[in-house]
Amino acid sequence: MGTSPFPLRAPCQGYCINSCRRGKRLIAYARKQVKRSSKQQAQQPDDRLETAKTRIVLESLEQELPQAPSPSSRVTRQPGVLSPGEIYPVFAPKSGSASAADAPWRWDDKEQEELGAGGDVATTSGAADVPRWNPRTGFMRTAAEVQAEAAAAAAAAATTTSTSSATSRAAAGAGSAAATAKAGVGAVEVSLVVPPSATAAEAEAPLLPAVSRNAVLSSALGTGFWMAILAVFVRNYAALNSAAAMGTDPAALEALLKWPVGLESLTDVGVGAGAAAVVTGARLGLMALWTDLREATERSNQQVLSPLTTLDILVVAAASGIPEELLFRGALLPATFPDWRGVLLSGALFGVLHNSGGRNPAFAVWAAAVGALYGGAFLITGNIWVPALAHVSANAASAFIWKAKATGRSAPSPHSQ
Repeated sequence: MGTSPFPLRAPCQGYCINSCRRGKRLIAYARKQVKRSSKQQAQQPDDRLETAKTRIVLESLEQELPQAPSPSSRVTRQPGVLSPGEIYPVFAPKSGSASAADAPWRWDDKEQEELGAGGDVATTSGAADVPRWNPRTGFMRTAAEVQAEAAAAAAAAATTTSTSSATSRAAAGAGSAAATAKAGVGAVEVSLVVPPSATAAEAEAPLLPAVSRNAVLSSALGTGFWMAILAVFVRNYAALNSAAAMGTDPAALEALLKWPVGLESLTDVGVGAGAAAVVTGARLGLMALWTDLREATERSNQQVLSPLTTLDILVVAAASGIPEELLFRGALLPATFPDWRGVLLSGALFGVLHNSGGRNPAFAVWAAAVGALYGGAFLITGNIWVPALAHVSANAASAFIWKAKATGRSAPSPHSQ
């Protein structure tokens, strides 16, 4: 019929041609890979040579570097040189306690581990249960500081014990001294008895915080200055309004508001000196009988007078006495009532304001009575400098008496020399 019996011959022939071309490409790629591998194998000996050279250089450098010593070749500590653990001891629980496993690290822990310390030595155990220093918390105290604190505590305990048993030790010391003298051996007499007045004063009057000399002087001068300024304003008010506001006698008010030049007569001097003597004697007598007044006076004097010298005492007495009289007697008394009512009122206010600074109500009552006495002296003489003289003199006399007693208490006994 004119048709071929193999109709698929032409497509098959085209597929074979394509397959041959693909095979040729694969063969060419394989040849390229073979050449590349050959080149790499040809270059491989040179690379090995360079690697060997680098290794030789590194080994030579390592040989030149200093080597750390082994634990067995460690240099021992020189004698006389303190270790960190000796300078800053570390707190640790006692050996065998439950908290020994959780004890903080100590300076010598690593050394003991490297040296192979036996089990009988606990490197994390200490004899004292006082925290000293812990590297984890940074709490640090040197061994010298710890020893100083322990010595101070022991000295304080010894002082307390010696004070409580002074009488018994003194008796025992006297008996032993007599026995030694009989045996022909020279004995040294030592007085261990604390003066009973000092012990009683310390027991009855707890001391106030100590202050410096400059603090006392600046406080006295500053307070006195402002009290004098206030006194001027109150006196001016009394001169303008007191007679009308209080219904008092203008002539009596004017007599109390005048400014005398000074002590104008021997009467003024006698009244001032007598008032000072009465106050000083009454204070000494009442302090021997009135415990509360003695305690308050001791506390106040201990704080104020201890750092002062003789000249300082005179300055403080004048800086406190004169401004107080100008305000309480020279201003408040005329501004209220220029008679005995003003005397009592200014004295009561004077006492109330003296219930501070370690003082107590007993001292306030005493100050009120003293203020009334000074007010009476002012009312009798009409001269403000009379109570001022009495106030300054009484303050200075009381201060000097207290200073003399305090010096006698602190002076060593002749038997202790």
